Amino acid sequence: MEMVQFERMVARLETSSQQRPWLYIAEVLGLVLLGFVILLAMTGLAGLVLLAVVGGLIWVLAVGPGAVWLLVAKLGKLLIFALVPLWMLLQNSFKALFIRLPAPQGRELSRQDAPALFKALDDMRQRMKGPRFHHVLLVDDVNAAVVQRPAFGLMGFPRNYLLLGLPLLEAMTPDEAMAVVAHEYGHLSGAHGRFGAFIYRLRLTWSTVQAHVDAWQGRVGKLPSRLVGWYAPYFNAYTYVLARKQEYQADAAAAELVGLPAAQSALKRSNVAMACHSAFMDKTIETVRLEAQPPSDLAMRWAKEAAADQAASPRWLSDALDRQPNPLDTHPTLRQRLRALGVPDEHLGHSPDTLAGPSAAQVWLGEQLPQLREAQQTAWREAVNEGWTQQHQSWVERRKALADLQALEERSSDQELEVLRLTLNLEPEADHREGLAAFNAAHPDHALGQFLEGVARLDQDDDSGLANLERAIALDAHATKAASEKAWRFLLKRDTPAAEAWAQRWRDRDAWEQERARQVDTLSDQDLLLAPTLSAEARAQATTLMARHTQGVKRAWLARRQIAADPSYETYVIVLELTAWAAFRSKGPEIVQALAKEEWPFATHLCLLKSFPGYKAKLDLVGDALLR
Repeated sequence: MEMVQFERMVARLETSSQQRPWLYIAEVLGLVLLGFVILLAMTGLAGLVLLAVVGGLIWVLAVGPGAVWLLVAKLGKLLIFALVPLWMLLQNSFKALFIRLPAPQGRELSRQDAPALFKALDDMRQRMKGPRFHHVLLVDDVNAAVVQRPAFGLMGFPRNYLLLGLPLLEAMTPDEAMAVVAHEYGHLSGAHGRFGAFIYRLRLTWSTVQAHVDAWQGRVGKLPSRLVGWYAPYFNAYTYVLARKQEYQADAAAAELVGLPAAQSALKRSNVAMACHSAFMDKTIETVRLEAQPPSDLAMRWAKEAAADQAASPRWLSDALDRQPNPLDTHPTLRQRLRALGVPDEHLGHSPDTLAGPSAAQVWLGEQLPQLREAQQTAWREAVNEGWTQQHQSWVERRKALADLQALEERSSDQELEVLRLTLNLEPEADHREGLAAFNAAHPDHALGQFLEGVARLDQDDDSGLANLERAIALDAHATKAASEKAWRFLLKRDTPAAEAWAQRWRDRDAWEQERARQVDTLSDQDLLLAPTLSAEARAQATTLMARHTQGVKRAWLARRQIAADPSYETYVIVLELTAWAAFRSKGPEIVQALAKEEWPFATHLCLLKSFPGYKAKLDLVGDALLR
C-alpha cells in the first residue's frame, strides 16, 4: 500500500470512526474474519483438489481396464507435476495458519532472582485483571515491552513475555518503570476491552506472519505470499485508528495504576533516558580512539550516568516534544500523550527531577543487580570486541600517518591538506578554522579544502561555512551530497526553509546518481559507443587478460559506452564473438563468467555479440580489437 493511499484511508477512517463508531468496529470485525477465511480457503481448496485428484486416480486404477494402467504409467510425470504444486500450496497454507513465531531473546528472570519485581507484577496483574507473564526477560535496551507469542501462528494458547530493559530500569523510579510496564500490559489486560486487546495482538501477529511468508520461494509459495502480502498491510492500515486510540487508553490505564504524576513523569523520563543513553554510548564509542579494549564496566558507568544530573535534559525533552508524528507509528507523539494525561501546555517542557532515591533496577532486582550488570556488560564487550580492536588500530595508523607527514621538511599541497584533514579527524573538539582558511587562501580551487573548512566552521557554529560548502560543490559536484547533508544538519534547528532547500539538493543529486547507475548497469545494443580513451598501460593489461581466454572466442572488441545521464562517466563494454563450435555447445555463459572473474583495470560489461547484434556496425567503426 502506497503512503499516500495509507494516509487518505487513515484520515477517512478517523472521521467515520468518530461519526459512526459501531460501523467502524463492524468493518474491523469483518476484516478479521476475512483474514481467517483467506487462510482457511487456501488450505481447504488445495486440500479438496488434491484429495479429488488422488481419489480419482485411485478409482480409475481400481475399476479401469489394463490400458488405463499403461496410460497412467506413461503420464506419470505429468501427474506428479500436477500434484506437487497442490501439495506445496496446501503445505504453505498450513504454514501461514500455524506458523511458529520466534521467541523473544533475553536473560530470563525467575521469582527467586527478583522477588520484589514479581511482587510488583503480581500486584499489577491483580489490579488490572490481566493474564500472567509466562516469561520475564532482561534485555539491553532503553525500553520495556510485552510480547504475546501464540503457540500456532494465528491460533490460540499464547505465551506472554515481559521484556525489561536494564538501562531503562537504571534511569527510572519504581513507579515510573511500573507506569511503562503497565502501559504495555494494558494492551493485553483489556484496558481497551477484550476486542481491542484481541485486535492489538492480531496486528502484531499478522505483521510477523507476513514477514515469514514473504520469504517463501517458488510460484506456488507466492500465491499465499501475495494474498497475505495484500491483506496484512490493508488490515494494519484499517485498524490504525483503533490502535492509535488504544495507546491513549493504555496510558490512562497506567495512570490509574501508579497515579497521574508518575505516569506523566514516566513518559518524559523514558524519552530523556533514550537520548541520554544514546549520548552516553556515543561518548563511550569515542574512547576507541585511545583505548585498545572496550570498557569492561559499561553497565556500571551507565548506572552512574543515569542517576546524575543531566544539563542536557531540557534540550532532550524539547526535541522529543517537537518530534513530528510518524504516519506508520501508531504511538501518538509525546506532546499528544502528555496532553491526553492532562499536562498543561506550560508544564510540558518541565524536565523530570533527578533521581533522588533508588532506581527501579535497584529496588526490583535487589541483590542480583551486580551480577546482572556484569552479565550484560560482559556480553556487550564480547560482541563489540573484534570491531573495537579494528577501529582502534585504524586510529593508531592515522596518528602515525599524521606524525610521518609532520616530520617532513617540505610538503606538497595535497600533503598539507592531508595534515589538516587528519588533525581535524583526530582532534574534533579543537578549532581548525585558521589552518584551513590559510590553506584555502593559498589554494582557492581545492574542493576538499573548501569542504573541510566549511565543516570546521559549521562545527564552531559559524554559518560562513555554508559559503565554503557552496564553493566545494562548484569545484567538484561529487561533494554535493556530503555538503548538503552537513548544511542540512546545521540549519535544521535554525532555518527550516533553508534546511529544506539543502535537503532538496541532496535528493536531486541522489536521484541523478541513481539514474546514472541505472544507465550504467543496463546494457543495450542501442547504446552510443565511442572509441576507448584508455591509457597505454590499461590497454596493454586488457590485451594480456583477454589473451588468457582465447579458447572458444573468435574475436573480442573493446569500446567505451556513452552514458546519457553523465557523458563524462567512463565505462566500457567488451563484446565477444564465439567460434562456431563454442556457440554450438552453448559455451558463451561459461566464457563470460571466466572473464568476469578477472580484475580489469577499468569498469566494464562483458557480453556476447549474438545477444547484442546491434553493436556490430558500431564496433566496426569505433571498436578496439582485443582479439582478432
